[in-house]
Amino acid sequence: GEPSLELLLVPSEEPSGSGTQKLMCSGWGFNPQIKWLSGSEQRSAAAYERRMGEDGHVALTSYITVTQQDWNQGMVFTCEVIDTDLQKTTRKSTSLCTGRL
Repeated sequence: GEPSLELLLVPSEEPSGSGTQKLMCSGWGFNPQIKWLSGSEQRSAAAYERRMGEDGHVALTSYITVTQQDWNQGMVFTCEVIDTDLQKTTRKSTSLCTGRL
């Protein structure tokens, strides 16, 4: 089937004045790669976790940290999951304006 993904705003454990917001994206497929974009620029992920499912699917979780300033200005962040085996791309975006997805 299609690669699928979930994009979440991670509630910060830090006090709200700490100046950062964390976003998490999980994707799964046979050989998923995760790419982050903000606006049209590619961003590098802060962390990756990779898990193998029983059925041969791989679950990939990736995090990025964005500044509270960017987030509060309504900047749009996009997570793309590219399944290199299936040559398929799935993407989701989030911003302050869209609120919780």
